[in-house]
Amino acid sequence: MSVTDIVLSLLFLLLCPSLSAQHTADFTGATLERVDQLQLQNNTEGAISVLETAIGRTTSPDDLSYLYAYQSGLYVSMDSLLIGKKYLDLSLENARKAKRNTSKAVAYRAKAYLNNILNLPDSVVKDALTGLKYLEGDDEDLITTYNLNYLLYSAYSKWDAEEKMEKYIRTCAAYAVRAQSPNLQANANNGISSMYLARYRRTHRSNFLDSSYYYLNNAFAIHQKHPEKVSGNTLVITCINLANYYLDFDGTGVAERKQKAFDYLALAEEKLNSKAASADKWINVLGIKSGFAKLEGNVSLAERYLLQGLGQLASDGGNYFKLEYLVNKELADISRKKDNLKSALVYQQKAEELLKKSFDEQQLLNAQKLEIQYETEKKDQQLTLLNARAAFQKRQNYLYVGIAAALVFALVFMFLSYHFKLRYSIEREKKIQQEMEEGERRMTIQIQLEKEEQARLKAEQELLEMKRQQLEKETLTNSLIIAHKNDMFRQIQDKIQEGDTGNIQKLLKEELLMRADFEDIKMQIQELHPNFFSHLSEKASQRLTSLDLKYCAYLYLKMTTKQIAQLLHVEPQSVRMFKYRLKQKFGLDKDLDLEDFLQSADF
Repeated sequence: MSVTDIVLSLLFLLLCPSLSAQHTADFTGATLERVDQLQLQNNTEGAISVLETAIGRTTSPDDLSYLYAYQSGLYVSMDSLLIGKKYLDLSLENARKAKRNTSKAVAYRAKAYLNNILNLPDSVVKDALTGLKYLEGDDEDLITTYNLNYLLYSAYSKWDAEEKMEKYIRTCAAYAVRAQSPNLQANANNGISSMYLARYRRTHRSNFLDSSYYYLNNAFAIHQKHPEKVSGNTLVITCINLANYYLDFDGTGVAERKQKAFDYLALAEEKLNSKAASADKWINVLGIKSGFAKLEGNVSLAERYLLQGLGQLASDGGNYFKLEYLVNKELADISRKKDNLKSALVYQQKAEELLKKSFDEQQLLNAQKLEIQYETEKKDQQLTLLNARAAFQKRQNYLYVGIAAALVFALVFMFLSYHFKLRYSIEREKKIQQEMEEGERRMTIQIQLEKEEQARLKAEQELLEMKRQQLEKETLTNSLIIAHKNDMFRQIQDKIQEGDTGNIQKLLKEELLMRADFEDIKMQIQELHPNFFSHLSEKASQRLTSLDLKYCAYLYLKMTTKQIAQLLHVEPQSVRMFKYRLKQKFGLDKDLDLEDFLQSADF
């Protein structure tokens, strides 16, 4: 694991920025401004408490749609998805009763945010565009407009749709300026920087890297100008990204780069020490410091920085299993470089325990996501059924009106012509009416039962399919993890038996890496993708070795060159040379990417 792997992703979605109060009562507007201040201070629990108090003091659908939307967003940001979904439903319910379109727009903003967490970009785009439609011609609620555009940027970033990404993040930047919100302006600049960095990683064009650095500096300058109006999280992310730039991309000397990076990291640590930013960012700060220590060849100092990061996470009291797993993997690698195999083994075992905890935590989160999706589909089906019932009832009422009119006419005629048959006719018509109502009632119940049964079966099928796909992915990934673990244990055993501590790296490259363990991986991949290895052999113009097949399996699972090199304990240059030889064996043109070839092949 490199330091770059530890560094925080370059962008995060601002949850609850300040809100224009023109669309709410004075008390509610003041409440939302207070919530904004608490969010700038990273005090989510305080913000929730303020919202709960305000909800109990208003009955206005317009105000409640805002308050519940913000309540939903806060809980979703803390991974309490079911609670967030409950408040989202209340926001949408009040939005349907609200008089103002802005109240409906903010409810759809909360819905799009939840779908973004559920990784449903199609739904995010649909809900965000619906919210923007409600805001057409309304320039007062600029913050909600900013948020909806930001959600669209987030959705299209998952598809790498560069044109759409740039359109919506630029729109966000314009609305942030119009709203006179330094915090939003800083976040928009961070977003643009992230966009250019992604382009640089794909193309390696220096102008994209320069643009990324330029917008990072813009974000930092906004904080310097308005330090009290930019959140601690926003500043810490900006400082981490700037420090990471000097670690990974700056071409000056190590000492000069380190000084600049450590100046930014000092500002980040100040915010973290004051609890103005979330504690998980300690790992990013100390991970960058560890990276500089390794550049200077001081692996012991690099290890101390990482241990300090683990201590900060432990003192916070939260669950950071994935971060702790990454740090322990890095510590195990450092211990191996120091030839301290005993410590390396301890760190590796701890990393595996944390990986299991992280997996279990992710499973619980996935269960919440599945439950929310099931409940959403169920409510959508119920809404469709209610609309169908309403239409049927309307047609039924028209039918009854027609029948009643005909009956009145018939009764008048019969009264005038056949007075002596009046009582008999009335009783007969009542009986007919009762039979009609009974028949219609039975028909309606039957239709409802059939539709509900179909909806239940469909939901169960979709849930089983999602679980099957998830298990396939997990099996592939776990197979590689097991292979690597068995590899490591076998090497340690050989070392102990031979009493030789100097040739571990050489042993890691020996034929043992290519035999029994990969056969196990091959069998498991063969079960999930039975044509994978046979297809590879058919497409190759030369005979493929076991090592060739192993490389193809890693590349098919979208592992990077650095990850493969670390897994096989070889240099990245060796991996690149091996990939070049594989392209020759498959007869690929030099312009055709091997990874794209493996992903596009029908296995």
